[in-house]
Amino acid sequence: MSGIEERLRDALAAKADTVRDDGRPRHLPAPRERSYGARWWAPLAVATAILIVVATTVAVTRTVTSPAPAVRPTPGTLAPPAEQVWPGAVHEIPTKGPGGGGFLPDVFISDRVVVGRGYPKNRPGEIWSYNLDERTFASLARLKEGSAGNPVVFGEGYLAWPALSGRTNEVWTVPVAGGVPRRIFSGRATVTSDNMTLGISRLAVADGMVVWSPDEGGIYRAPMKGGKATLISGTKDYSLVEWPWAGSPRNDNMADDFSFRPVEHLRNVLTGERRDVVPPSGRTSWVDCGVTWCFSGSEAWRRDGTGLRKLPGEAHEELSSGRFVLLRRETGGQRESSLLDLATGRTGLLFRSPASRDGKPLLATLQDGVVWFQSGRDTKVLVDLAAIGR
Repeated sequence: MSGIEERLRDALAAKADTVRDDGRPRHLPAPRERSYGARWWAPLAVATAILIVVATTVAVTRTVTSPAPAVRPTPGTLAPPAEQVWPGAVHEIPTKGPGGGGFLPDVFISDRVVVGRGYPKNRPGEIWSYNLDERTFASLARLKEGSAGNPVVFGEGYLAWPALSGRTNEVWTVPVAGGVPRRIFSGRATVTSDNMTLGISRLAVADGMVVWSPDEGGIYRAPMKGGKATLISGTKDYSLVEWPWAGSPRNDNMADDFSFRPVEHLRNVLTGERRDVVPPSGRTSWVDCGVTWCFSGSEAWRRDGTGLRKLPGEAHEELSSGRFVLLRRETGGQRESSLLDLATGRTGLLFRSPASRDGKPLLATLQDGVVWFQSGRDTKVLVDLAAIGR
């Protein structure tokens, strides 16, 4: 190999190392016809290209390690836009799917495909996938009666969801590629003294099983291949937090109790390990606790009591994916909704809107793995929480 070839190889390799591959296909330009009269300058062009690549590589290697400019909020806002804070995690999708039916996104099954519930006009609900690159929907399965209000979860190549059919709780699954849904559990639902039927609140697919918690508590599991559903020993007073962690008392964000301490006790149902909350000095209650993080309306800390921090807004509801909370703030007649990553401390603005829109404020929907909101009549904005964690 000649000295020129070695320099060209090294320069091109160094340049390639600075290029970020986003996984998207690129179209190559069509080859150009060459005229014989142009052959005389080809060696000169190669030499010039070598010099350009070497010079560019030197410049890049001198600057690639420089810190990126800080992403700053617009004056008067809680945080910079989420698409600037997490550019690879924020996506825009159509509000309506095939035939004008509504679409509620539930879970990303890859960094380019989201799955959710579709509502074709004048037909039963379905499970749809949406491909961000191809901008197309696909029907994966027909939803059974009673499934419409329950998010779909994903794991180990399967989709799963709960259903409440009359006063019977059910769990259904289907391969992520689609097909005919299979019911793997059916059992009598609990009915409260005020005649309310309790459903299934938490669901996951893991270790070849579907695991879930009914609203009244307990963690059950059933094999994906079929078999009897069983209560996991010692979980009667616990609810699923994130597999394999069970928490007690369960989180009930409808409880009007300022002394409430949800998920104070954690238990790993596979190993038996226990973790109890050690709140910072003076803190006696909180909104929610996960395996690692806890938060109140205006503060957050680690489960062991360390890392106490003031939040840049009021946090409500529950943790998502163990580390994300929604922040809200109203100022100057505007409502701001932002997403906070407790693990990194970074906050991204989701939207600003009038504090009251025909009496109903604009809201973001936070689920495990995804947050979304209506950004216009025809579009939704999604944030893939798994992409932030990668």
